[in-house]
This record gives sequence, structure tokens and C-alpha cells, in this order.
Amino acid sequence: HHQKVFYTQCLRTLKTENRTWTTMIDTDEYLAFNYYDPLERGVTWCVDNATCDEEYLDTIRGGTHFRTKLNQSATAAEYIAKNVGQKVPSGVNPRLSSVDDKFDNPDEPCIVLSRYLFVSKESDKEGIQRGVDEGFNATNFNTLRFRHRSSLAVAQVGKCIVDASRSPSNLVKGPHRLYKKECTGGNAHVHNAAMSFRVHHYVGSWESFRLRGEKLFKERNKLDLVHHSAVVDNTTPQYSSPENLTWLSQFVKLVGKEKALDLTQRIRLHEVWELEKNFLKLKFKE
Repeated sequence: HHQKVFYTQCLRTLKTENRTWTTMIDTDEYLAFNYYDPLERGVTWCVDNATCDEEYLDTIRGGTHFRTKLNQSATAAEYIAKNVGQKVPSGVNPRLSSVDDKFDNPDEPCIVLSRYLFVSKESDKEGIQRGVDEGFNATNFNTLRFRHRSSLAVAQVGKCIVDASRSPSNLVKGPHRLYKKECTGGNAHVHNAAMSFRVHHYVGSWESFRLRGEKLFKERNKLDLVHHSAVVDNTTPQYSSPENLTWLSQFVKLVGKEKALDLTQRIRLHEVWELEKNFLKLKFKE
């Protein structure tokens, strides 16, 4: 209940400030471009329909689907700005279109995105450091350090991105689907192949998680996923551009190295130190 009240008041405040697209996600979750993964299974709305699957794949292979154009934008905000005001051509299935018109639907200012779990299986340290600028340690970034996730065919209950300037003032229904009528889809489960973004949910390291307990850590990690069915996600650390730079290197290019350090690694190291102090306090109390 407290979370619903907080979300509601937060969105009301953002609305008075005329803020627009806002992700309603937790601190261990990140908004990511929904790059196509060749390991994706059949499209979820094409149930036992090979022709439907092939029609979708043709738009991916031909480079006409909006998911193939995600690397033309440096940031989520830039991508949304490009698509606001765009209309799907007459007679074209919106799920197969070259533009994503969900950002300009007056009746649905809330978009439910698929969410995928990244487990605590470590990636090769030398590999994750590749493409990272000097002075940055890739192990300080969950999105570089942990690359094993659930298949795009097995999404968790989703999370939302909402245009706060058009959000209703009524009480938020819940964190996974904010509103009953004003959000896309019929529930909190999503056809991911029709989305420009997805949400990544990171368990993180044991050191950062341990205050919540070993039992929950193991439940979140789902050990069968760690050892058997985890998919290696290379689209998140590797920004799909001609330079093939990591997202962190792209961020450094946008804001400069010192500001990038202040906004990422230095904050992270401070948080780790605070967590360690809290853990030691609890330990000594025992």
C-alpha cells in the first residue's frame, strides 16, 4: 500500500511539473533497448502459426522493423522523441511497423514493458573489461559484470514507463501495471517482440544482497537458471554502433570522463562502503 501511495503522489508531482516519460522501476532494475536476440523463440502472439512468425522475422531480417533501428539513438529519450508524433502507415500491423507509435497514444500514456532477470553468475573479468575506458572498473557495474539472463521468451511480470504529463490522478493500482485502463495490454504480461524497450532486473552480487538474506538470494538466482538455461546477453554491455563501444564508453562520450565517473563508479563505491558499514553494525549487534 505504501508503494502505491508513493507512486501516486510522485506521478502527481511530476504531472504538475509537466514532466513526461518516466520509468517506474526499482533501483536494481534498468531500462534497456529491446535489441532483437537471435535466440528469441516464436513470437508470443503467433501461437502455433509459422506464417505469422515468418512475417515478423521478415521485418527483422529486412531491417524495416522499429527494433532494428534502436541503435540509431544514443539515449532512450532521443529515441522516444523521434517516435512521438509518428503514425503507423495505413494498413500496416503496428507490431510489424517501422515506427513505434505507442509513445503518442492519448488513451494509453502508460506502457507496460517486459522484465527479465539477470542472475549472479559472474562473467569473465577480462571479457567484461573489454571496451571499457581507462579508469573504470567493469566489476562496479552490474550491467557489465552480470550477463546471464532469462530467455526473452520467459519474461517476468512487467514494469511501466509512463508519460507523467498525461497520467491520471487516481491511485496507482500496483507496481507492475499502474492503471487498469490507461496502460497498454490487458495485464502485466507483455508481447516483448512488439516493444522498443525492456526492463532488466539484476540480482547483483552476494555482497550487495546479503542484508536481505541467503534464502532470498538463492530464490532470486534460481539455480537451475544459473547452470542450465541462462542466456548470455551481449546487447546490453555492447552498444550496437559501428564503433562497437560499451554503453559506458558511449556515456563517457556524451558527458565527459570526470562527470561520468562522478555519476557512476564513484557513487557506486560510496554505496558499497555504506552497505559494508551497515552490515558490520548488524554483525556486531549479534
